[in-house]
Amino acid sequence: MNPALLKLIYLQGRGMLRRMTRGAGTARRIVFFVVGAMLFIMWLLSGVANSFMRRSDPARVRAVTPLAILGVCILTAITSAGDKAIAFTPGEVDQLFPGPFSRRELLAYKILKSLFAAMLTGLILSIALLRHAQWWVACFAGVFLSLLFVQFFSIAVVLAGQTIGMAAYSRVRKAVIILVIAGAVIFARLWIGNGSGGAAAESALMAARSSSVGQIIFAPFEPFGNAITANSAGALAVASFYALILIAAMVAIVVLLDANYLEAAMAASQRRYEKIQRIRSGSFLSGVGVGKSTRLKVPMLPWTGGAGPIAWRQLTSALRSSRGLLLLMLIIAISAAPILLSGSREHRERMIAPAIGIAIWLTFFASSMLNFDFRGDLDQIDLLKALPIGSVAISLGQLVAPTLVMASLHIAVLAAIALAIPQRWPIWAAAAVIAVPFNLLLFCTENLVFLLFPSRPAAASPGDLQILGRKFIFLLIKAAILMMCCAIAFGFTVLVWVLSGKSIPAATITLLLLLLLECAGLVPSIAWAFRRFDPATDTPA
Repeated sequence: MNPALLKLIYLQGRGMLRRMTRGAGTARRIVFFVVGAMLFIMWLLSGVANSFMRRSDPARVRAVTPLAILGVCILTAITSAGDKAIAFTPGEVDQLFPGPFSRRELLAYKILKSLFAAMLTGLILSIALLRHAQWWVACFAGVFLSLLFVQFFSIAVVLAGQTIGMAAYSRVRKAVIILVIAGAVIFARLWIGNGSGGAAAESALMAARSSSVGQIIFAPFEPFGNAITANSAGALAVASFYALILIAAMVAIVVLLDANYLEAAMAASQRRYEKIQRIRSGSFLSGVGVGKSTRLKVPMLPWTGGAGPIAWRQLTSALRSSRGLLLLMLIIAISAAPILLSGSREHRERMIAPAIGIAIWLTFFASSMLNFDFRGDLDQIDLLKALPIGSVAISLGQLVAPTLVMASLHIAVLAAIALAIPQRWPIWAAAAVIAVPFNLLLFCTENLVFLLFPSRPAAASPGDLQILGRKFIFLLIKAAILMMCCAIAFGFTVLVWVLSGKSIPAATITLLLLLLLECAGLVPSIAWAFRRFDPATDTPA
């Protein structure tokens, strides 16, 4: 390989370290860096502590690891995740592609970068996953080899798609998606049929794993699990040898398919760059390979002081960018249905609390994805300020779309719970009633914090401790505001519930009114933050 490419890899490594350590130039960035470093160290220490307190069963790890690797490979095949393995940065495209480098040299450059990235990632993950291994060296070797296999598989998938043509490649991806969904439905049916919840899921999984077809499918991935759980140097050497043979086979496939490597790399680089730009602008759903459809329309909303057109635009954008979200909802429904509908009534009641906990976690996770508000209009705030509409109307219009989308998700989850436990339908009905005001309060908090401390989503900043610290601090601020508002509302609601003789309708109406009053108090604050926002100085780079 050309020595200039090796020099470039070295300089890129130095640049990454410099960004991680020297980026804290102001007091706020120093705080973000310190908090992010503390979180990272605590995460690693928790992995080490867990390895001393409890160890996973090696047989179980060997059985689950092939499933995990196969799942990652399937996701790579049906999504655009493989682009990351082959894509170049815009600077590399401008400088390396017209440079005096052959196709094979650029391929070797990308493979070598993937090797170093896998080593760094494997080093971190091996500490976090130490409790699933017998000793650290084996864990690092197994994780490192697994990452290498996934990297080369991703490159092979992208090159194969370029070779057979994008139209045929899209049809193949659709067929794989259909097969995956069909397999999930069959697995869910087995889970429900056994009727014992998690134990039934594990037995169905192990049955599929030990079947003749399952043994053939998962056999290529077994050496990686054997390497992770190896308890001696000899066992690690044998497992690593077979894993290296599989990796060498993937490298051979990549080399055989590299005739269109530059074309595939150029197309993947362009798609990845456009995705990063969409993520930075706040259009997260548009940045995860979500298809759009211009045929879907939302009826024009009433003027209502100017809030109607703003809400209509965001609702239209949400509707046309919702295919990926619908796919995510389908996967969650397939996974959650066996939990809520299988087993006896006592078992279903025990599963309600974990299901609600998962729903709460998904709420905070999905709230950062539903950027159909000020967060998605970061680069258009100057245009919003120029509109002949009041700041309060603009703020209300921006809150409609994410509130309705998230409330729809919550109502769907509550409907599934109501099917599982129909005897408690008044409680689920009351929760459905307050879904809209609660989500309105949630997105009021999100937008208020965003306008006061604007920031762009981190599209490509691996290892940036400042971003980790910033996300954690902002999460604490939003959680504090939301918890304070909810505590006040629920406190008065409990008082009304007790004084009314435990009347659910009275408590529901009280909570509904209190949440709406708190939202009414936050909307003027959002309008003030919007007026205070100066696009010339407050727009992050």
